[in-house]
Amino acid sequence: MREYSVTYNNLTKKIKKVYKGKTNSAREVTSFVRSNTIKIATFHDLIMEIAELSYKNPDVMLFYRGQNSNYIKKIYSTLYPTIYRSNNEKELKFEFKLLENSANKLVEELEYDNNVDVEELKEIKKIKLLQYSILQHYEVCKTPLLDLTQSLKVACSFAILDNKNNTGYVYVLGLPYITGRISVDSEDYITNVRLLSISCSSSKRPFFQEGYLVQTEFVSDTNIEKGELDFNRRIVAIYEFENNKKFWGAENPISKDDLYPPEDTMKNICERIKSKKYYSLDEISNNVSIDKNLVGEFLTLWNKLEEKVRYKTDINNFGRGIGLLIDSKDELYEVNIREINRLRKFRNKVVHVTNKVSNKNLKVEINSLKQLLKKLNMEK
Repeated sequence: MREYSVTYNNLTKKIKKVYKGKTNSAREVTSFVRSNTIKIATFHDLIMEIAELSYKNPDVMLFYRGQNSNYIKKIYSTLYPTIYRSNNEKELKFEFKLLENSANKLVEELEYDNNVDVEELKEIKKIKLLQYSILQHYEVCKTPLLDLTQSLKVACSFAILDNKNNTGYVYVLGLPYITGRISVDSEDYITNVRLLSISCSSSKRPFFQEGYLVQTEFVSDTNIEKGELDFNRRIVAIYEFENNKKFWGAENPISKDDLYPPEDTMKNICERIKSKKYYSLDEISNNVSIDKNLVGEFLTLWNKLEEKVRYKTDINNFGRGIGLLIDSKDELYEVNIREINRLRKFRNKVVHVTNKVSNKNLKVEINSLKQLLKKLNMEK
């Protein structure tokens, strides 16, 4: 995607006070806003900041993303869609295959669900991006899409949701003005999906979250510099706040049940797809010598471990997450690191060279992985 260059005149008075660049060049200003967080005391102050920021950046439309961690790569905050967070080309291809397979399963599930409107189903079947949007929004698998909102309150509520550190971060991104429910900007190479306009009536989350999904037009896994896929290229400001009464004042954060409505038809459909997403991979199904159910069971168990490490460390990269747990002297992971690494190598063999794995190997390692999860207090 094309970079949004932030000039000194695009900054608010508050950001100008803390700006530490040697010059006021656009290069230095842009570098500063991507590598520094601006502390904000109250929700009211944040609203006023955004009002000024919007006025100072008239050529773009502001969108927000709330996170409970500020991920840094070198010196800059990073905002990669989930599918691009790995540097491994084989992993990237595997995740795209998993995404495509999950999209096909989504259509199949919707065809058999009587709660889904027939006309809405036709549209979902016709628009691949809509299928990906549903899978991303319900966290079924990794996609090239990034969740955003136009509601500051939604962004702040996500920033403190399940937050162990009580510090939230709100990213402000400057994107091309939307022109419809799916806006494709051919100059900045950005697609923006307004979920409120395109989601089917069986999906409740997008309406409660006032959700948008964005992707760069470079969605293939080859012939693209990875840096061009990072939405930090569109950051206008990053705000940091403490989750306390002083910040919220007379306001209240949106509850988890409102952000994730429990009675949601699409949620139930997507949970079924997620629970079985490793059981019907095409490459494995075509390999008659391999029991795809064994592959599915192993990868589903392994995914539990990956999600646990991600939750404990707030790091999406499994290897770096494990490294952090070892560095922080987490005894359970220190004791079992050799077995974790051994099973990780086997997992990579299952995913990338399935024809070199036997059903006997899978049965043995499924049992080994179950034992490991027990030792890590993840299985009974």
